[in-house]
Amino acid sequence: MEKALCAAKQASVAKKVFLQNMSHDIRTPMNAVLGFTNLAIQAGGDTEKTQDYLSKIKISGNHLLGIVNEVLEISRIESGQTKLDESVWSIADIVRETDIIIRDQALAKKQEFSIDIWQVQDMYIYCDKLRVKEILVNLLGNAVKYTQTGGSISLRIIQKPCEKENFGNYEIHVKDNGCGMSEEFRQKIFEPFERQANSTISGIQGTGLGMTIIKGFVDAMGGTIDIKSEENKGTEIIVRLCQRIAEAPEKSEEQKTISCSPEFFAGKRVLLVEDNSMNREIATAILEEAGFKVDTAENGAIAVEKVTYYPEGFYDVILMDIQMPVMDGYTATRKIRSLENKAIAKIPIIAVSANAFDEDRQTSLEAGMNGHLAKPIVVDELLEVLGGILE
Repeated sequence: MEKALCAAKQASVAKKVFLQNMSHDIRTPMNAVLGFTNLAIQAGGDTEKTQDYLSKIKISGNHLLGIVNEVLEISRIESGQTKLDESVWSIADIVRETDIIIRDQALAKKQEFSIDIWQVQDMYIYCDKLRVKEILVNLLGNAVKYTQTGGSISLRIIQKPCEKENFGNYEIHVKDNGCGMSEEFRQKIFEPFERQANSTISGIQGTGLGMTIIKGFVDAMGGTIDIKSEENKGTEIIVRLCQRIAEAPEKSEEQKTISCSPEFFAGKRVLLVEDNSMNREIATAILEEAGFKVDTAENGAIAVEKVTYYPEGFYDVILMDIQMPVMDGYTATRKIRSLENKAIAKIPIIAVSANAFDEDRQTSLEAGMNGHLAKPIVVDELLEVLGGILE
């Protein structure tokens, strides 16, 4: 009982520190969002200034979204709801996408960033691409963050033999010559809410959840993670994953292209079901810019009425919010799917919701939807999904 009480007190203290840190980390980009918004309003007709302010608002908004995603991810891991979605992917393509994200960060600090995957013989594997990429991005992002200006960072992937037939042991080495970490912190680095230094002192932002998330993903994949670090000398993190080897596909997922031009979408009509007026305005502008004709509905009941009223083929696709007054998106979808006119009942419906967990996506599919996109809307992802369904 004494041990349990001590552990509870430690957890309480850690969470208090986490909330203090996160409050600071949320307020910092939020201050930028509100501050630059006011400056953009005051800029009047100065287009160059306005564009600069909007660019900074977008950067701060993306940072805020990253914080929210980390908190959601750790909640999912702690509840044991991490599920892997494995398919065939190229290690080279995953590394290439990671490089795009990390290299600009490293260049901004004038750091040397090198990649070595020459010791990988079997480049195509079965894996959860998003999880693997998130492991790489998190590890390398930390390396950039905790390495001084002008320092060096490296990513090296080595393939080693595996006892299991048609499997390969893949070692991911992320190394830097940054500030390193104390032995005391290294022992508790995977615990939620832990951080080496307080951001209000060091200026380094973060919720202290990144390494916990990485450990959760590695555990879910049946892998291991080891850390070698020395203060003021640097850190090397080694992730070992045993993945099933795949044949190189004729055309990889990354190479598939879908026509998403205004000419392709021109004349196609979308029913946008969204109760929030600002979200409707944003989504309408995005869709019209892409070439769509847009009709709107404030809730699921109005959406069902419109779909029923207009003739077959009037709407090409429906974008459906989930949480709405009067009638939610799930109920509206089930009602549409049960219509007597089977042609109208089969209209493609895509969930666009702030519910971003895997189980939320599954619930959308079970309700009869054709896909699920998380808010805030990522334009390229939205148009890719719409293009795939309409093509």
